[in-house]
Amino acid sequence: MKTAAQIIDAKGGSATFAARVKRSPGAVSVWKHRNRFPREAWPEIMQAFPDLTLRRLLQLERTASQR
Repeated sequence: MKTAAQIIDAKGGSATFAARVKRSPGAVSVWKHRNRFPREAWPEIMQAFPDLTLRRLLQLERTASQR
């Protein structure tokens, strides 16, 4: 499974990801550094990227917390 940082890179990097989820590039860079997506951003993430489902975001969160 990919990490949040890998997903951001695969979706075009911080600036492109930020534009799609209507957040600042700085915020997305912080997500990438922390390697997790904040729950309050999940609705925008799921809308912008339909392949990032609630189930997948929950799996990413669980995986990140185990590290």
